[in-house]
Amino acid sequence: MNNGRMQTLLRWTLIAIGALPLAVLHGFGWLLGNLLWLLPNKLKRITQLHLERCFPQWPQAQRNRVARRSLIESAKAVAEAPAIWFGSQRRLRRWLDDENTQTQVRALLADGKGVILLTPHLGSWEIAGQFLAAIDDLTLLYKPQKGASNAVILSGRARNPKARPVPTSAAGVKELLGALRRGEMIGILPDHDPPESSSTRFAPLFGMPANTMDLVGKLASRIKAPVWLIVAERLPWARGFRFHLQVVPAEITDPERGTRVLNQALETCIARWPQQYWWSYKRYRRQPPGAVDFYRDI
Repeated sequence: MNNGRMQTLLRWTLIAIGALPLAVLHGFGWLLGNLLWLLPNKLKRITQLHLERCFPQWPQAQRNRVARRSLIESAKAVAEAPAIWFGSQRRLRRWLDDENTQTQVRALLADGKGVILLTPHLGSWEIAGQFLAAIDDLTLLYKPQKGASNAVILSGRARNPKARPVPTSAAGVKELLGALRRGEMIGILPDHDPPESSSTRFAPLFGMPANTMDLVGKLASRIKAPVWLIVAERLPWARGFRFHLQVVPAEITDPERGTRVLNQALETCIARWPQQYWWSYKRYRRQPPGAVDFYRDI
C-alpha cells in the first residue's frame, strides 16, 4: 500500500475513533493502562525505575500507586488524541471552555512581546495546543514522525487555522523567532531528550543529569518574551480538562543557569501531578561522557 493510501486509511480510522465518547476512550485507556501494570513489559519497568530514582523518599506503596496511575493516564492520552484532532468541534469547544485561564493568556499577550508557552508531557498535552490556538495565533515546534502518520498527526494538530506546526530544524526555529517578533505565542515541549544535533546542556532534573534544550532560554533572551508552563489537567470520570499556567523565572535567560531553571520549573509541575506524567519515556537516555547507562538494567 502506497503512502497516500496509508494516510487516507489512518486518517479515517482516527476520525472514527475520535467520534467515540470521551468516557469510552478513557475507559479503553484505563483498561490498557491496567494491563500494562499487571503484565511484565518495558514501559512498566521504565516507569518504576524513574519513580524509584526521582522520588526515593516515597514509600514503595506510593510509588506503585503513582506508577499504575501514570500508565493509565498515558494510555488515556493516546486514546483521547483522535477525539482532540478529529472529533466534534462542538465537543472540543466545550473542553476548551476555561474563561479564567483564557483571560490570563490574553493578558500575557497584551504587552506585544509574544509569549513562550511550554507544554510538558503532563496531562493532556495535545489539547493544550488546541486551547492556546483557540485564543490567538500559535506556532508549535514538533518532532517529525516517520511514515504516513506524520501528515495525519500534523493535520490534526493544525485543525485550528491559528495553529501552525513547524519542525525541529533551523527553519523551524526561524519560524518561532518570527512569531515572537510579531507578538504571537509559540509552543514547545520542553522535556524531550533532544537529538545530538541540538544545542543542549546537562542540567539536574530530580537530582540527575538530563540532556536539556537551551533553545527556550535563547529565544527568551533574544526577544525578551516571558516564559510560562501550561498544563492541561485531565479530570477524572471523563469530565474534561482544566488548564493551569505557571510562570518560569526570568533567570531562564541566563546562559549558565537557564537549563537548570527550566528543569526546576518542570519539577514543580510534575510533582503537583505525578500520576499524569509520562514516566515511561526514556528522559535520561543521553548521559554525560563516562556516566553509566541509566537504563542498563531495563
